[in-house]
Amino acid sequence: DAVFADYAPTSSETDSYEPGEEIDIEVLLNNKLPVDIDSGKVKFRLTQNAAIDTVFSGASVVSNSDLYAVDTESCGTEEDEVELGPLVYQKDIDTQVKETITGQYCYELPVEVHGYLYFTDDETLIGENLPAGANPPSGVRVTAIEQNIVDVDEDTAELRFKIYIENVGEGIIVEDLDECFEYRETGYREELTLTIDGPYRPECPEDVKLSRDTLQDVITCKVYDIDKNNLGDTPAEIVITLDGFAYEQDLESVDIWLEP
Repeated sequence: DAVFADYAPTSSETDSYEPGEEIDIEVLLNNKLPVDIDSGKVKFRLTQNAAIDTVFSGASVVSNSDLYAVDTESCGTEEDEVELGPLVYQKDIDTQVKETITGQYCYELPVEVHGYLYFTDDETLIGENLPAGANPPSGVRVTAIEQNIVDVDEDTAELRFKIYIENVGEGIIVEDLDECFEYRETGYREELTLTIDGPYRPECPEDVKLSRDTLQDVITCKVYDIDKNNLGDTPAEIVITLDGFAYEQDLESVDIWLEP
């Protein structure tokens, strides 16, 4: 999570700034993953008027320092502060003015999803493929896993299943961290890569291309050479990793006031 700090900038009509005054701008960052995030994996910038040097000076692109993992016992997170300022208002004014401070952040982290397959030829024994909590807190996620029963014949046993991937967040998938905050043409298509690990080495297409309309893709996977003498209702864990992308998202804006 990333939000502008309540105290930097101050957002109060009765506690305004003056032209030429330094305006502190900070973003508070919380890592909700159970793993540390290395420095430089999250980038920030100010946008619109806050980034126009004839309106405000001081805007720059900055990156995070190391972020520690969430405490898996208490679910507590450590807050990190990222300074995007200070800004200085450059215009002359003769009355109170309201300016909206806007920005974006962009991060590059793999999404690891834990699901289940059931190696059974009895449809009634297929349980939950994607339990609650299977996805990490991410805008890009696996929204469903659907499987068939194991197809058994005299010589082989095979399983077919589908993985539904979707951008359910408010941001956009970009190629990598270097492509964050860059111009993209109309019709740009969001893409990423998928790898999978599980029993019998499931095989899935690697390239994921989200629909421009639904921001979803459906990947069909297969498992070959299943032991037909070892079928049952015991769930087998699979780990799906979505990678090869960065995620760009707007910060919630904040209003400030300036007085002469």
